[in-house]
Amino acid sequence: MFEFVITPTIITLFSIIIISTIYLLTGFRHYVASVSKRVAIDDSTPFPPDDSAYPSVSVIIYSEDDAENLETLIHQIFEQDYQSQFEVIVVNDGAVSSTKDVIARLERTYPNLYMTFTPLQSRSLSRKKLAITLGIKAARYETVFLTSGNCSIESKTWLKSMARHFAQGKEIVIGYATPLIPEDAPNPWKRLHAFDQVRTAVEYLSWAIAGHPYRGNCYNLAYRRSVFFKNKGFSRALHLKYGDDDVFVNEVSNSDNTAIELSTASIVEVHDPYPQIAHKNAKLRYNYTAKSLKTSARRFFGSCSLAWWALLGSTVAISIIGFPSLIPLIASCVILLATAITLMFTWRKTSRAIGSRSLLITVPWFMTYEPIYNFYYRIKGLFKKSDNLSWN
Repeated sequence: MFEFVITPTIITLFSIIIISTIYLLTGFRHYVASVSKRVAIDDSTPFPPDDSAYPSVSVIIYSEDDAENLETLIHQIFEQDYQSQFEVIVVNDGAVSSTKDVIARLERTYPNLYMTFTPLQSRSLSRKKLAITLGIKAARYETVFLTSGNCSIESKTWLKSMARHFAQGKEIVIGYATPLIPEDAPNPWKRLHAFDQVRTAVEYLSWAIAGHPYRGNCYNLAYRRSVFFKNKGFSRALHLKYGDDDVFVNEVSNSDNTAIELSTASIVEVHDPYPQIAHKNAKLRYNYTAKSLKTSARRFFGSCSLAWWALLGSTVAISIIGFPSLIPLIASCVILLATAITLMFTWRKTSRAIGSRSLLITVPWFMTYEPIYNFYYRIKGLFKKSDNLSWN
């Protein structure tokens, strides 16, 4: 039972187990952990004491059929602890009458609140790109913040958290927005969706932390108007209906001009009445626009999934080949269990840090299923290519 013959096959399988484990614990775990570490660092970093160090900003809110939540969001922005001048510009792209009523009522309270519209007859272009362009052109100040009408900002220091990087000479600040999935949402896949959202966030946030920013989040993003106009706006991606945040950031950002802000106060919450549909649409859209992004992040995280599968497969294979001896089974299972537990707690810490659903025992299963899940959406996206093109 405890005696076995060392064969070339066992040596090969055990080597795969060791190499996969090292790759996961030194590579994948490092990037996942870097996000929670950055949250802790940004939380402990004090604000510049001089209020004059903060720039005047224009907050641009993209609004589409979210008048009810928009009113709450506007109150939250004007209640920010921010001493420098700022204005709020709502770009109405959809529910013209209901949003107009909200703005008309709030303008009496907030004189620095404005609204503009996207032309209803616009065709053959991305309406969201047009909306953001109109908002930026209407902005009075050099620094613009982008968010959406279905978001909420619980902290009163959101503006200060993001804006402090402009005082240090940065031109782009990448923030994070966490999609909220209600506990009572009738969605049997909500834990998988939460895992997928955190994994996607880890992919681009950890890459930015490592000095390779390539993607932003339209719900929580800030940059200088001069950067936008110097890049000729979204001119190089007008054929894409989506990707106004990803493609633009990929074009203009680098380690010198871009900062990432992950303090708890800077994280925005995204509320969607149909989270399952929103998640599906986001997967399909990003899978298409990702082809236009210059980055090695997806290849690296794909190799981490491959390493996890190699670890699982080699553990099963060595246990079968080594039978009836239990030594290969025990040794490989100990390594697998130690790796899984380490990744589980790392994942749990990071998911909690960025305000997502706390995951633990389901992490190994989701790590196993994730490549199949992504492959399914890539195949599905092949039949929906035209949905991602602006001329459609």
